[in-house]
Amino acid sequence: MSRFEEMKTFVRVVEAGSISKAADQIGIAKSGVSRRLADLEQRLGVKLINRTTRRSSLTEAGDMYYRGAVKLLGDVAELDTSVISEETRLQGT
Repeated sequence: MSRFEEMKTFVRVVEAGSISKAADQIGIAKSGVSRRLADLEQRLGVKLINRTTRRSSLTEAGDMYYRGAVKLLGDVAELDTSVISEETRLQGT
């Protein structure tokens, strides 16, 4: 799994409010989302989300990672849009 996919999955879990909801939105099994999250936490060496059977909450590290990931993913989307727009402009001339 790429770091980028782990990051996108983590952001989706946070924004969806649960692993189950994120799995439904992404279109993969709940176990797949859990595995991506566990792999990310293992790679970073920190717990990002405190999980219980009833609720989950971001750790301090999770909050920091979430804010950075949202910014980075936004920057990537903006870059994609800029490149596509420029290419379209150049093809039109």
